[in-house]
Amino acid sequence: MAEQARILFEDELTELKENNRFRTLNLPQGLDLTSNDYLGMAGDPFLRQVAIDALQNGLDIGGAGSRLLRGHTQSHKALEDYAAMYFNAPQSLFFSSGFQANYALLTTLPKRGDIILYDSLIHASMRDGIRASDSKGYKFTHNDINHLEVLLKKHDAPSKTLWVCVEALYSMDGDFAPLNDIVKIIQKHNTILIVDEAHSSGIYGPKGRGLSQSIIQKTGHDRLITVHTCGKAIGVAGGLVCASESIIQALINKARPFIYSTAPMPLQAYLVQKSLEFLDTDEGENRRAQLLDLCKHAQSLFGGAGSQIVPIILGDDHKALSVAAKLQAQGYDIRAIRPPTVAEGTARLRLSLSSSLKKEQLENFYSELRTII
Repeated sequence: MAEQARILFEDELTELKENNRFRTLNLPQGLDLTSNDYLGMAGDPFLRQVAIDALQNGLDIGGAGSRLLRGHTQSHKALEDYAAMYFNAPQSLFFSSGFQANYALLTTLPKRGDIILYDSLIHASMRDGIRASDSKGYKFTHNDINHLEVLLKKHDAPSKTLWVCVEALYSMDGDFAPLNDIVKIIQKHNTILIVDEAHSSGIYGPKGRGLSQSIIQKTGHDRLITVHTCGKAIGVAGGLVCASESIIQALINKARPFIYSTAPMPLQAYLVQKSLEFLDTDEGENRRAQLLDLCKHAQSLFGGAGSQIVPIILGDDHKALSVAAKLQAQGYDIRAIRPPTVAEGTARLRLSLSSSLKKEQLENFYSELRTII
C-alpha cells in the first residue's frame, strides 16, 4: 500500500513537471518585484526596533494556548481595540492569518439553507471556506454587477440570508471591486457583504483604512464584514475581522479555526498594532503617496488598473516560466503565476510594486522585459 501511494504521488508530480505546473520553494534573490510588502514595512527598522524593545521588556513570544484558555493576552486585546478604532468598526478579532480568518467566517456564519454568492476571482481561502460551509455557493462573473443581480433575485427568499463575497482589490489581476455599485444592489435583498481588504489595507481609503470606508461611513457594519490581512502592506502577519459585536461574539463562540487554534504570538499582535500606528502618521501618508505615484507610472508603461499589482499576461505556462527565469538572471525577483492560481491560458508574471521601488528601476525592468518578450 505504501509503495502504491509513493508511485501515485510520483506520477502526479511527474505530470505537473511535464505540464509546467510543478512548484518549488525559492529563496528571495534580486530586486523585489514579487512580494506583497507594498509599503516596505516587513523589514522596516522601526518595526525591528519595536520587536527588540518588546522582547527585552519581557513580552512573551508564544501564545501557549488557545485564545479561550490562557492564550488571550493584553497584546491581543490592545490590538483588537486599536484595530476596531482604526478601521471604524464596532469590534475586531485577530486570527493567525488572513486565510484562517476567511475560512472561519465562511464555515461559521452562513447557515444551512443560506446562499453564498461570490466573485469568480475571490481568494482560495474564501473558496475553501465556501466549499466546507453548510450553505450552497454560486459564483458570479468577475466584477459583473448584472450577473450578481440576477443571482440575488433568483435565490432571494424570506427564510434565507444571502452572503456576498468579494475582494476590494484582486490579488492576481490588480483591479478593484465596484463596491458602491454592489452595495446599491444588495440593499434590496436580505444580504450580508464580506469584503476581503487583503491587498488594500494600509494603502487605500483615508490613511490606509481600506476601500470599504465609503460604505462604512454611510451604513456602518450592520450588513458588512471586512477582513484586513496583516502580512502585506502592514508588514507582519495575521488577519483581522472587523464587524458588529454580534458577529465577533459568534466567531469567538462558534468558529472552530479560532476556538481550536493556538493564539497568534503576542509579539505578532503587538507588531501589527505598532505598524498600524505607524501607517497612521505623516510618514505612512508619504509612503502611500510614493506607492500611488509609482502605480500611475507603472500603468503608463504596462497598462492595468493602476494599482500596485500589475499582471503581465503571457498566456502559455512554459513561456511565463521562461521569461521569469531570464528576468531573474538579470537580477529581478519576479515569479511566474500559472493555473490553477489563475485561469487556463492566462499564465503571467505578477509585477508587485512597493513604495521603496524607484521609477528608474521600474523603467529598467520594463526595458529588459521588452527585449525578452
